[in-house]
Parts: sequence; structure tokens; C-alpha cells
Amino acid sequence: MIIIKGGKIVSPFAIIAADIAIDENGKIAHIGRNIDYKGAEVVDAGGLHILPGAIDAHVHFRDPEDTSKEDFSTGSASALAGGVTTIIDMPNYKNPATTTLEAYAAKRAIAASKSRCDYQLRFGASETNQREAEESGAPSLKLFLTDTKSDLRCSNEAAIKHFKTFSKYRPVCVHAEDKARIEERQKHYHAHEKIRDKIASQIACEFALKEAAKLDRRVHICHVTTGLEIELVRRYPNATHEVNPAHLFLSTDDLKRLGPLGKINPPIRDKREVAALWRLLGDDTIIASDHAPHLISHKMDGAPGFPGVGTLLPLMLNAVHDKRLTLEQVARMCSCNPAHAFKLAGKCFFEINADADFVLVDMKKKWKITAENRMSKCSWTPFEGKEVYGKIEGVYLRGKLAYDGEKVLSEPGEGKEVKSVF
Repeated sequence: MIIIKGGKIVSPFAIIAADIAIDENGKIAHIGRNIDYKGAEVVDAGGLHILPGAIDAHVHFRDPEDTSKEDFSTGSASALAGGVTTIIDMPNYKNPATTTLEAYAAKRAIAASKSRCDYQLRFGASETNQREAEESGAPSLKLFLTDTKSDLRCSNEAAIKHFKTFSKYRPVCVHAEDKARIEERQKHYHAHEKIRDKIASQIACEFALKEAAKLDRRVHICHVTTGLEIELVRRYPNATHEVNPAHLFLSTDDLKRLGPLGKINPPIRDKREVAALWRLLGDDTIIASDHAPHLISHKMDGAPGFPGVGTLLPLMLNAVHDKRLTLEQVARMCSCNPAHAFKLAGKCFFEINADADFVLVDMKKKWKITAENRMSKCSWTPFEGKEVYGKIEGVYLRGKLAYDGEKVLSEPGEGKEVKSVF
């Protein structure tokens, strides 16, 4: 038995001073004042806030596609250092693409042997793999509506087929950028953010939502970048959405500073859209990093994507210090909403018999984000040198200390695959 004593528990609804008892199975056994069990290990959390472990529902750990950029061991270490205890990994694009039953099974085996945090894997939709997608039993499906230079892409017609054949209760997660508009704008523009403009995202978002609504099926819109996309999602009761911190904390004004490092899909937007995202963050918002690590050499060659699993929670905690959010909102958007949207068994904040996944945070401590302390193999971050408030002093994964504030203690293979209950 472990008792975490003296901290302030942050739920989506309130902050309360209480102790937490963790049983030998890594589950929450008791929450209350002055808990005392004979022989229990006591952890002093005095002066700290205790948040539910963050759940990053959108990462690309690259394993086995290109482990020079990241793998499950390094990606999950970065996750734990950032207070993320569960991740959902996206299908690989190639080498091999996670669009077959064999590739999906192989990737599950790799994750089981290497992940330090808990995880779930998403199957990938291709133009013709509707049968395999359904047979995979995967808890969710990733579908691209634009070109990825790989098998991981779908025409609108193929997307509709996936909407019809993939179980309606399991989310189809859509990368919403309109292929036709992007291809047309490539004839007239050179700047990445001009080619993949906000209208391309809005067209694809509306298409996915309308087609899903016809079938009364679950759909999730990944990394929305505009206020209109959030407003569109909220018209459909079976739809959820996520916002990437990069689109909240960076704008096109940062592109000159970042140069080629600033390229992501969908692109960084202007300050008006950044302001719209902040204004429309709500009780239904999911914060997800779209952790897409590339080596700097690959970025210089035009690869789109940012590392982000290690900075997701720190950036949102700093927003609390800046009075843009409350801690309760952070708990909701970074933990409870993704647990609910993807029906992650045992991963629902502070409930008896739930997994004891916690993050102990000193909200008064200031520290500096660096690539080194974020631990990703890609060795850079667009937030290099940024000073933030909210120092993570400890991370517990299923009742075991997985990160002590300085180093990751969880070993490869200690992460467990999380089931979804639909």
C-alpha cells in the first residue's frame, strides 16, 4: 500500500486537499483526509498539486518505421518526463505502413516490449483496406483526407466506405485537409502555410462531419487549427476534436524564427486563428500533441512535424500560471476528455479502482524547456529555452513511480496496452 499525503487533488470539477491510497495492484483504493494504513509507504506531497496522468491521444513514435527519429522506448520516456502516462500511437506511413493485419500485430509486439508508459495503437485507413481495418479489432482508425506520399491516405469515396464498414462506436480519427484544394493552390503558392490554408482544413472537416452524421457514427477531428472547425464539430453530437499545443502557443509570426523547423501539417496559423482557438477551448476540448519527431537534418529537407509529447502538459500548466486556464480545465482537456472519448478502461481520473496514474506538480517552480530534458531522440523542440511554471516532481504509472522529477524510472516493456470499452 502507498499513501500520497498532503497534496491538493485536481479533478475536472474541483481542487481538494486529500490523501490517496494505492493498493498492491496499482489501483486507487481510497481517497480522503488523514488516510492511515499500517505499514504503508508514505509519499509526502505537501505543497504539490496532484493531477491525473495526461493522456496524449495523438503521437507518432516512428517504431519500426524510422527509429533514428524516435522509438517506443525514447518516445515513452519523453511522455513520462512530461507527465503523460498513456499515449495513443498513430499508424506508420511506410516500412511498413500500419494498414495491414500483419503490420498492426508486429507493431503491437514492439510496443509491448519497449514502451515505458501505457499505450494504445491506431489502425491506418488506406484506399482499399476497409475489410482489414474492421477485422483488426483496433479501438480507433486513422484516416487522412490528403496525400501523405504513402498508402496511408483516402479519397473521399474511400473515406465514406471506411465510415460505413468500421464499427460506428469506434472513432474514425480524421486528418482533415482537402486534397483537391491543396493541389490547386500548389500551382499558385510556394509558402507551406499558403498552400495548406485554413479553408483546406475547413472543407475537409465539414465533409467528414457530414458523412459521419449520415451514419450516426463516431468521428474525431484531429489537430483543428481554426475556430470555425471547432464550431463545426460542436454541431454534431457524435463528434470530438483535439487541439495541438503548437497551434495554441505558436503563430505565423514564429515562422521566421523557426525557419524549416516551423513546418507542420496542418500549418501554424495567424494570430487571429490562435486567438479563436483559445476563445473556443471548452469542456469538450482534447489537447493532443501530434508528436511527430524528425531529426533536424530531415527538417532541413522539408519534413513536416514537431516533437511535442514532452511539452504538452508543461505548456498547459504554464497557461494556468498565466491565468489563461484553470488547473481543473487542464485535468479535463489533457486527461479526462481523451479517456472518455476513446473509452480507455481504467483511465478515468480519480475513481476507486481506477489506475493510479498521477502527476505531482509544484506550480510555484519555474524551469526551462530544453530538448535535453524532454528526452526525445530527435533532440530539438520549437520551445527550446522557454521558461515555464509548473515543475513536474513525480509521475506515477499504475501506482509505481515512473519519473522522479529528474530521470525516468520506468523500464522498456513496463507500459501496458490499454483496452477500450465501447
